[in-house]
Amino acid sequence: MPKLVLLWFSAGFLAGIIAAAQFSFSPPWFLLILPLILLLFEIFDHRSPLFKVFPFIALLLFFFWTGTQAYSHKVHSSLQPIYDIDTSQSNLVIKGLVIESTLDSSGSSETVLELQAYQGADGVWHSAHAKVNVRLPEVFDFPYHATLTLQGQLIPSVDDTINPHTSWLLRDGIHFEMFYPQVIAEAAPQDKSLIGILFGLRSTCHAVLQSIMPFPESELLSGILLGIESRIPDYLVDAYRVTGTAHIIAISGFNITLIANLISKFFNRIFPYRVGALLSILAVGIYTLFVGAQPAVLRAAIMGIIAIPAYLLGRKVISFHALALTAAVMAALNPFILWDVSFQLSFCATFGILMFTDYFAQYGRILLEKSCLPSPEVLYKFLRDYLFTTLAAQLATFPVMVIYFDGFSIFSPLVNMFILPLQPVIMVMGGAALLIGLFFFPLGQILGLLTWFVAALNDQIVLLFSQFSISLFINKTWGFWISVSLNLLLLILTFRCRKNHETPEDQFSSTI
Repeated sequence: MPKLVLLWFSAGFLAGIIAAAQFSFSPPWFLLILPLILLLFEIFDHRSPLFKVFPFIALLLFFFWTGTQAYSHKVHSSLQPIYDIDTSQSNLVIKGLVIESTLDSSGSSETVLELQAYQGADGVWHSAHAKVNVRLPEVFDFPYHATLTLQGQLIPSVDDTINPHTSWLLRDGIHFEMFYPQVIAEAAPQDKSLIGILFGLRSTCHAVLQSIMPFPESELLSGILLGIESRIPDYLVDAYRVTGTAHIIAISGFNITLIANLISKFFNRIFPYRVGALLSILAVGIYTLFVGAQPAVLRAAIMGIIAIPAYLLGRKVISFHALALTAAVMAALNPFILWDVSFQLSFCATFGILMFTDYFAQYGRILLEKSCLPSPEVLYKFLRDYLFTTLAAQLATFPVMVIYFDGFSIFSPLVNMFILPLQPVIMVMGGAALLIGLFFFPLGQILGLLTWFVAALNDQIVLLFSQFSISLFINKTWGFWISVSLNLLLLILTFRCRKNHETPEDQFSSTI
């Protein structure tokens, strides 16, 4: 067997999903190839090196076939609810359960229903199983698992003219939309559930943050800690966007990783390591549900959960294994997620950090050692944690950004270097202010004001740079291939450096 088998099998599974989206595979094709592989397996000399590779090839093809079947099954299960319901009626009456917390934005609110039944043109109720994204005026706020009866136009999230995976609604498992329907009836939840309790606590925490800290920093903290960024002012959102720091104002892999780190250290100081690790897994899972399991958060949470049991077994986790396995697990749960922009950015950013940060850091150490700057080691650690990490992530995500975005701020690495050191302080102080404010409001308000100062400084830095932000606009096709070529070149240099145990300085000298 070759090395890094988990990486290869995960890649084969993901390749099967992508191939199935482009080409049509009949289900028996793998059954036709398998006998051919077995025949070659028997023909080859058992002493031949190729003989040992056949089991690996067979397993790789099996995972590829599994990926094609996962995509086909997802397409069928996603489209079937749409085909089962007659949406030609302009005023269809539906009944369903609220399964997500109501999200408020300027002038409207949105919630997601799990459709249970609809009333046909004949007046008879028919059972149904689908998800509906409902938009209503801002005044509406429904508790989790409330039963709603609505009347309005049910609009499918996808039609026959596009591939199902290109619909962002269908990627989130939503089959229909309904805009400003008439609310006929609302029934309170019949029972309590963990998710309902977490959503209720999330709303309470949002209200506490709004009380202990001035606006708009209270909403910034709501985005960072609670995943509620809908009330952040547009001018502030635009400032973070044009400076390339929009990942700060929402829950991301950075946030979840920092919180998982703090939780793990806390439990490991109190309990034996195994108990602390298991409690950390549970806490990370609950927090992921609490803030909403967006792709970036889910990726970081799954990677952390995969890492902890591996350490319990006494095995060192290989980060690329964990990253590939995380992508495969998430794609197995939802194959359409491979076309989700936030997932692509998160995956590429993590890959870049794992692959390129050390390479850039070695160059930085060489330059600092040759300089006459005071405390080069302190400066090196700062640059490695913030500048080189940011640069590695942005270079790796550049191919994705070229495709989906129109321009890029050339100040983005510099702005990130200034504000990233503030994020742990904002999260720790904001989290402490929130927890204290839940139980003892006056003390929480004092700590909230101290947190507001740091968060306001963070906002002012972003707003300052947004005033002179210079965007780089390039052709999407040329930009994509140039960025891919640059990443491949960096990969070659990095692998060469690791394989030969060279420093970048040795590499540079050898090329001259």
